Amino acid sequence: MKRILILLSSSLFFLFACGGGGSSNTPNTQSSSSTDTTDTTTTPKTFKDLCASTAVLFCDDFEQGIATDWISDGGDVGIVPGYAKIGEGNNVVELRTYEGISSSKLLYTFANENEVYVRYDVQYASDYDNSGGSHGPALGGSLSPPWGMLGIAGKPPGGDDYFVLNHEPEGIVGSNAEFSFYAYFVNMSGIWGNSFLSSVSPKPLIIPGQWHCVEFGLRLNTAGASNQDGKAFFWVDNVMHGNFDNFQWRIAGDLMINTFMLDSYNHFNNGPRPASSPNRVRYDNIVISTQPVGCL
Repeated sequence: MKRILILLSSSLFFLFACGGGGSSNTPNTQSSSSTDTTDTTTTPKTFKDLCASTAVLFCDDFEQGIATDWISDGGDVGIVPGYAKIGEGNNVVELRTYEGISSSKLLYTFANENEVYVRYDVQYASDYDNSGGSHGPALGGSLSPPWGMLGIAGKPPGGDDYFVLNHEPEGIVGSNAEFSFYAYFVNMSGIWGNSFLSSVSPKPLIIPGQWHCVEFGLRLNTAGASNQDGKAFFWVDNVMHGNFDNFQWRIAGDLMINTFMLDSYNHFNNGPRPASSPNRVRYDNIVISTQPVGCL
């Protein structure tokens, strides 16, 4: 999939892409004096504490398996015991991709919201290879969730159909990959969208075999043909790396956030991995909330 790469200065498939226009419409960062830079470094000590807030929409630490609230959509998804971070339980969910299975995912839908955040712990296997292109988890909305935001590569949103925000690797995992945004929205540039990178130092690099705490979210713009007051945010290991504004996620007021997809997608443009040696990404301690919740 083609993409436009934008490096934002900061003061602080088949699926999707994040972009902005070439003028004042281009999404950018906002001053750290804004209340949008919520400090998530002071966090509860247990997953149960994370889930206790009234702002929480859904939690799953996979200790009892995969919750029935998830919608399965094929691929190779399974529970792996013994790989959780020390002190954070035992089970994790593993998404595997290889020849014949380019996407492994779970989907969760919820009632329409204007602002939603997702936090999770993620670990890319030490032999993970995304040199042929990859995508990651996505938060978005459509008028027919969850399927309305899938299979839309190369189709810019019209403002009354869907929008998507991915949080995923930019670059080669194990070499120079860092967490970034990739999304589709109304005032995106081109038909394939754009990637947005942090300019915070040090970069949010992805270390294979290491657990990272990630949280990302979006706030919808005010409905209307010219309103571009939407936002996008992300944190990695308790550091804010994204506080981006000027997004026009929608035009229609009935288009809202209602879907999260836990996904591992590989283009395999350099050839697929064999089934005996799949690409593996592990996730744990997922919280979907209308407010940031931070790391354990």
